[in-house]
Amino acid sequence: MGNIVRVGLGILMVAAVIAAAPGAAPAQMQRVKITEAHTGTLFMAPVYIAEAAGYMGQEGIDLELTEVDSGALGIAALVSGQVQFFDADPFQAVQLRRQGRQIMFIYNLTKRVTLDMVMHPEVARTRNISRSTPIDQRFAALRGLKLGVTRPGAATDVYMRYYLKRAGLNPDRDVQIISVGGGAGLLAALRTRQIDAFHLSAPTPYIAERDGFGVVVIKASAGDVPELDNFLYTGISVHNIYANQNGDVLRRWTKAVNRANKLMRQDQAAAVNHLRKHFPRTDPTLLTLALREIIPALSEDGTMDEKMMEKHLKFMLDDGQISIMPSAKEGLLWTNRYIVK
Repeated sequence: MGNIVRVGLGILMVAAVIAAAPGAAPAQMQRVKITEAHTGTLFMAPVYIAEAAGYMGQEGIDLELTEVDSGALGIAALVSGQVQFFDADPFQAVQLRRQGRQIMFIYNLTKRVTLDMVMHPEVARTRNISRSTPIDQRFAALRGLKLGVTRPGAATDVYMRYYLKRAGLNPDRDVQIISVGGGAGLLAALRTRQIDAFHLSAPTPYIAERDGFGVVVIKASAGDVPELDNFLYTGISVHNIYANQNGDVLRRWTKAVNRANKLMRQDQAAAVNHLRKHFPRTDPTLLTLALREIIPALSEDGTMDEKMMEKHLKFMLDDGQISIMPSAKEGLLWTNRYIVK
């Protein structure tokens, strides 16, 4: 009998050690499936890594990541319930609120705008601009160019028009803004000189630079445009009803993502290895470069604050995107309540 007791106690001790191990899922944790839409950009790196490294699975989450061609499609999928998570921007949240629907930002991906502008090398030489040129001159040099965007009203369009207005240019008269589609289309259009420049988040601009038909002339991700710094550019959003009913799931999701965020900053080689699952056609050397370029623009832990949201809302007001500025206080458009550091 004594041997049986000792064996039983030993089993219990082993079970306790396993349960306490980092990343171990509690036995009572209910497994859930989450579908998350995204636009295929590298500012989603912590989420990609959390899925590929198994951190989501360890939190009892079966995460399915599905790429969409535009923010409009992602928002439509979120509102309709086809997906539970999407990387949105505050303008989309404000638009929905006007329609009586509400999404909530539960995790901040970025702390500044991450769109980096790549220009055909011949155009950059002719205009005599580079990253060392004063930013106002770089904006002014866009006059008369053919500028590619993903689609009208998308972030690529909004911020391109902002740059032009900063230079005193009329976006509808002084340049040609051409809707091309996603990253592959923009690259093809720049390579064949159908456009002179475009901006997008990493890694796409750096593919053009690596292959010799582009040079990055504006790195918003590195703080080249100061007014777009400390700025809630993109965050993970969920439907308000989903957030209210699934608080534990959201905390498990953020815990997994913050584990990935920590790994990404401590071991970039391991991070790139995990990212290759979601960027299988991207050269690992380029992926390493792109990750190094974008990490400074990414939030360290997903938290937001009123000042960041207010800065983006003020930008929208000044840009004419909205006529009345909503409150930037926590609880309306964003919350940190689900973040597990």
